[in-house]
Amino acid sequence: MQNKLYIILILIFALWNKGCINSVEKNVISKEELLFKSDSLLSIYPNDAGLFESIISEKTNYANKKNDMLMYKEILKIDPKNPIANYRILMNDGLKSHKKDYKNGQWDAIQLFSRASTFIDTLGEPYFWMGKAYEKKDEMDFELPLESYNKSLNLYLTKSMRLQASQSKEALIKREKTYKEFWK
Repeated sequence: MQNKLYIILILIFALWNKGCINSVEKNVISKEELLFKSDSLLSIYPNDAGLFESIISEKTNYANKKNDMLMYKEILKIDPKNPIANYRILMNDGLKSHKKDYKNGQWDAIQLFSRASTFIDTLGEPYFWMGKAYEKKDEMDFELPLESYNKSLNLYLTKSMRLQASQSKEALIKREKTYKEFWK
């Protein structure tokens, strides 16, 4: 009986000691390792939620600073539902589609901006760009761009984007008024 107790104590001590060693190892992981060796780290510590969060946080900070779409895609490989990475990739793809001159490019852009708005629903940026895409798609459509600009102005926008949205809305209203007066 005493031998069993002794063995159990040794096992508890060994397991506790292993946990201490792992936590020391994790505390000395550099930012570069979190960024560029995340696969290896996650394979060594697959159930470590703190490590997972540290990797996602570091990769997100890096991607935000560099506007690095490849890093956002790496984040999605680790965390497919990550709202920031999904938002950034969809907005980037939407802006690429918006730059195209044909109508299908604008429909693609509108769909991408709409999907982006579902990941971070407090930002007005996707709605601003939806308004721009609606205008580019059809110069005679006043209702949908106006609705999009209004929605964007009711959500968070940077000061410069808020100014752009306000100016775009005013220009649209002015163009609509001119159009209606012409066709009276």
